[in-house]
Amino acid sequence: MRRSAERDVESAQNWYEQQQAGLAHTFHREFVSTVEILSNTPLIYPVLYRNVRRAVLHRFPYLIWYRIEDDLVIIIACTHGKANPLKLLRQLS
Repeated sequence: MRRSAERDVESAQNWYEQQQAGLAHTFHREFVSTVEILSNTPLIYPVLYRNVRRAVLHRFPYLIWYRIEDDLVIIIACTHGKANPLKLLRQLS
């Protein structure tokens, strides 16, 4: 996982924890669960931009952006569903 993606997840967790105690843990569990699904079935989502795919978290309005390189799933970003698309394109490049 790219360091920028780690920061994305940390930021989301901090925000959710400020909203309700324990909600950051719930967000983190869903993120990890989705990443585990990607590691087992990386082709489950279609390519959207320059070999980048997007997974959707179910309970939270967040998207996981990733690439498949050899046999590895590389998490590029974890963004809010309403994030600025221009900022996102810079992260995906």
